[in-house]
Amino acid sequence: MVDFNPLIAGILPRVLTQLNRDLGSAHFGSFDRNWWHYKIRDFSSIILQQGGYFLEMAAGLPQFSSDSEQLRGYAAASVYFWAARANRRGAFEEYYPSEDGYPPLAFSTLAAGKIVLLRNLNNASLRTALKKAARKLQHRFEHQAANQQIAGLAALAVLKKIDASLVDDGVFERLTVQTLELQASEGWFTEYDGPDLGYLSVSLDCLWDLYDFTGDQRFKESAGRAFGFLANLVIHNNGPIGMHNARNTDYLVPYGISRFLKDGGDEHKQLARQVMEILFAGNNLPAHFFQAIDDRYWSHYIGHSVVRAQLILENTASPVPAEQPEYDGASFFPECGYSLSVANGHRIMVSCMKGGLLTIRKGEHYFNDFGWIITDHHKQFVTHWWSLTAHSAGEPDNLIINAHPVPFRENTSTPFKHLVLRFISLLSGHKIISLLKDMLIFRDADPRFTFTRRIQTTGNSLIIKDVITGLKGTEEVVRAPRFSKRHVASADSFHREDIRMIKGYVSKTETNRKELQFEAVTVVNLEE
Repeated sequence: MVDFNPLIAGILPRVLTQLNRDLGSAHFGSFDRNWWHYKIRDFSSIILQQGGYFLEMAAGLPQFSSDSEQLRGYAAASVYFWAARANRRGAFEEYYPSEDGYPPLAFSTLAAGKIVLLRNLNNASLRTALKKAARKLQHRFEHQAANQQIAGLAALAVLKKIDASLVDDGVFERLTVQTLELQASEGWFTEYDGPDLGYLSVSLDCLWDLYDFTGDQRFKESAGRAFGFLANLVIHNNGPIGMHNARNTDYLVPYGISRFLKDGGDEHKQLARQVMEILFAGNNLPAHFFQAIDDRYWSHYIGHSVVRAQLILENTASPVPAEQPEYDGASFFPECGYSLSVANGHRIMVSCMKGGLLTIRKGEHYFNDFGWIITDHHKQFVTHWWSLTAHSAGEPDNLIINAHPVPFRENTSTPFKHLVLRFISLLSGHKIISLLKDMLIFRDADPRFTFTRRIQTTGNSLIIKDVITGLKGTEEVVRAPRFSKRHVASADSFHREDIRMIKGYVSKTETNRKELQFEAVTVVNLEE
């Protein structure tokens, strides 16, 4: 069965390095090393205070039993530092001063609240901070990134456990209904217009927290539906689905999945065992996706999810593995546009709402086609960008996708831009966040170009026929790399396919450039 202990032993020193451990320092308890040590940031990013919960959980592992008291002391320090920052004007900053952002509010409050509950911490500053966080969480709702909203609701649930007077029951019920409505009938929660397994696994963690703190079966049932969707895709792809995700994540976190080993029915237990093995076996090896996670996200929610999963594994009997039948599933998810099929043992996945992005997997071999980039002087247009305006028709073995490429322009960080941002945020707080998201994340498709992709599986071949119309004749059209241009802070970790997009497959592409039209036909060999 999966074992995270070696991985955690390597992570712990790195997380502790992020923490100011100087008891005599005014910054004692801060997890933002860029602020308290390197002095290259002028505020402490409060979302990183989740590192304290990592230490609190790690203190419960047998391998750290001799250091548990010190680790819990550091965890408490992280909470008191969190409270001091939370009580400042414009608090809950992640990326810039006076941000008053929802993710830092939700995730840092959830982590701090759980430590408060476990350690029974209490002082005047902490009580004021908890009250302030509760008030903000009850007046905000994040509908574009469901994992953040689920974390915020879980934070309210733990605040109710600490002090029932902090949270209004009617408001909590209203937010519960609104939050669960973000789940599609297929099981996924919306993440910037589509599903993302990385963030769905974070949502699973928080749904279990909600069930534990409230006992409300709606959260457990929601987690079951989400896990069913996640498991289907992981088993089909025999691993993470990577660039098929709406937010381009390459990782998944394990705690919410591991809970089904303990609290799921027999079918869910067997499924959880299979998914855990596929995703997390060999997690300490160089090729595993965890090895590309940077220290920020080990201090963030990934680290404590891994530790919590290990605690589950050490206290839960592993189900006897059931014999797995040969996978030959083919299915189409109309709400999110995922197409799954199998041909001669080759597992094919297409994301219709991401310009027909296509991957093929068989054993250690893989083939990727991420579409095209159109360059018109200083402007770029990309086809592999999640867009609700894309349309598809057909069956998994004969798909047609029609979409408009999405324009992209590099946004370079400069001192002047940051000066303007800080001035406006000082006056407006979180009210400018939607504008910033539109600048960095959300882009409307551009109707000047039309991209049509047809994907056919016939015999021992897969044929991709691409047509781009609306060209003026001066544009350059090149294959898109794996690296995504859509901004997501936790995405774009290194992946082996950044260097080598095809391994073990034989393919041939022929292009035909007319003045106003680009055509490409790619044939991939799918022999057994």
